[in-house]
Amino acid sequence: MSTPDIICLSTNHWTGLPTSKQHLMSVLARTGRVLYVEPPLDIFSVLGRRRQWSKLSGMREVQERLWVLSPVVVVDSSLPRKRVTFHRGFLPTVARAAERLGFENPVVWCFSPEHIVYAGGLRESILVYHAADEPAGLSRDPHTTRMLERELMERSDIIFVASQALYEARTGFGNVHRLQNAADGAHYGRVLVGNASASVDAFLRTLRKPRHVPSELAGLDGPIILYGGAAYGWFDFELVANLATMRPDWNLVMVGPSERSAPPPGVLSVGRKRYDEFPWYVAAADVAILPLRIGSHTRNCDPIILFEYLLCGKPVVATPFPAASEHGDLVIRASDAAGFAKAISSILDKGTSPKLIRRRVEYALDNTWEKRAEAALGFIEKAREKMR
Repeated sequence: MSTPDIICLSTNHWTGLPTSKQHLMSVLARTGRVLYVEPPLDIFSVLGRRRQWSKLSGMREVQERLWVLSPVVVVDSSLPRKRVTFHRGFLPTVARAAERLGFENPVVWCFSPEHIVYAGGLRESILVYHAADEPAGLSRDPHTTRMLERELMERSDIIFVASQALYEARTGFGNVHRLQNAADGAHYGRVLVGNASASVDAFLRTLRKPRHVPSELAGLDGPIILYGGAAYGWFDFELVANLATMRPDWNLVMVGPSERSAPPPGVLSVGRKRYDEFPWYVAAADVAILPLRIGSHTRNCDPIILFEYLLCGKPVVATPFPAASEHGDLVIRASDAAGFAKAISSILDKGTSPKLIRRRVEYALDNTWEKRAEAALGFIEKAREKMR
């Protein structure tokens, strides 16, 4: 199966927290060519943040066969209509970049309803819309976002969705496929084991005795209960604060950016870490947690970190959002701090059997980005065959 040229219109910057956009395109670029188009920067996110300025640098090659195109302008609004206007003006720049790279009849892969303006303007052979979350729920103008998304879905040849809830809401548009998130087995294998193709047994040997423990965690006394990832509106700070109060003998650790300047009392926040460092933090945990607020976001989400927890063989305790239930007994569900405390205590008291640890790692390695990319290419190839 050949990999076509792909123009990915992303909602995430290439150097941001890794999402399905970066993961999938990085894998697809191993056998094909990808032009990854970053979103424009909001002016308020740039002012006073010099590290953002390097993103205003035009086109650059970030890995073999993968180029990132950065807008050299900053938009003054996150309203969808304003961003549609930006994209309409940016379309010729994307077209010229694709032409410069020699792309012919590419697959155009959109991740936002605002990308409707590119449909038909890039000489695409296939138009893909990928709903990685519920766009209207994140929009400042949900009505306009829903209208744009409907138009994009009506024009798309393939629709991918991350969660079951997103799938059920879009089945009426035809050719809709569930494309779950996944584990980055190659990256974790490279970092933890020293081999991107590490086997289950190699992972297990490393996880029994990691070669490295992050300095912030090395001197902690007591079990490490870890949350890895962004802690924004979906994160249940109150649950974590209550858990820290209930069990001061545990080390509650947060790794990743947060919307709050300080963590809850009794919680250690080590901030965002480089992607090359992050696996060591997960590997050092005794129990991994996903305390997400139950609401529209969690109804539609499919957290990548859950797959990464399992890849590191960790027991997982999560609030009962739908995606957490899809992994069977590999994820324990609890609704509040008392439930989390009870579940974690049981895990720590009983220990984890080697057989269960192996099941977690095997499960994660059966759900990698390579397998998701292969599935996506299969759907794309079928759509192309129908058009011949």
